[in-house]
Amino acid sequence: MIQKSEIRKNLEDGLPILIYDFDGREEEVDMMFYAGKISWKSINLLRKDAGGLICYVTSKEYGQKLGLDFMTNIIREKYPYLAKKPSYGDEPAFSIWLNHIATKTGINDVDRAKTISELHSVISLLNEDEKLAKEKLETEFYSPGHVPVLLSRGIRYRRGHTELSISLLEYVNLEKSAVIAEMLDDGLSLSKEKALRYARHNGFLFIEGKEILKEVII
Repeated sequence: MIQKSEIRKNLEDGLPILIYDFDGREEEVDMMFYAGKISWKSINLLRKDAGGLICYVTSKEYGQKLGLDFMTNIIREKYPYLAKKPSYGDEPAFSIWLNHIATKTGINDVDRAKTISELHSVISLLNEDEKLAKEKLETEFYSPGHVPVLLSRGIRYRRGHTELSISLLEYVNLEKSAVIAEMLDDGLSLSKEKALRYARHNGFLFIEGKEILKEVII
């Protein structure tokens, strides 16, 4: 595993980290940023070089404190026939989709960076004043929006990029607040080998899920 101090420095410098999940699972690489250092340029890089769905990530516990639920639970109530598991077997991490009220359409790089930055502010506030954090969420955001929120189910229960990202942030003692997007290629997901070459070429850290597991699961 790369040294904890190096991982934290890259995240605090606003650089992405590439995370590969596991052989036999999705076998995908996600580009991940610390949401506390997100900018429109980060969103631009995610959109152009990653290409997958740009999502905001926090923990299930934080989501519950804010009154957010998993989309699977919401769908089971209204559309139970659609509440199926993906082919890799895990329950999805999706919650609701949000925009900040200060955005225009919500989809451009600046707008999505604004929504994500304000979501990070909610999480930061949650540790100080839970009631105020919930009020900020309720008064400053609307749904549906252009930023899907993912809630980590915990690395012991699910081993997707949502959980790996939150585990990595916990490992380096940063707030549980991230932005991720899958790295795509022509027609398919970007292979592990191509993603590794991309990381080396651009000077980005590349971490495998099995490395994270060794550090966070005793």
